[in-house]
Amino acid sequence: MNKFLSFFKKATPLLLLSISAGVEILAKVIESKFPTIAMGLQLLTFMVFIYTLIKFFNSKFK
Repeated sequence: MNKFLSFFKKATPLLLLSISAGVEILAKVIESKFPTIAMGLQLLTFMVFIYTLIKFFNSKFK
């Protein structure tokens, strides 16, 4: 768990944005067969995207 959290703390906003886009594409692909899993992936995408925005703006206005 510590490795997982430290990855998100050390990752650049561009990397996090690309991970978010990849998960969103995966969610759209599986949306027709597994709608509940796709909804969870879309929620995960949203949370990572918001975290990326917060991290980006914190680094710019420090």
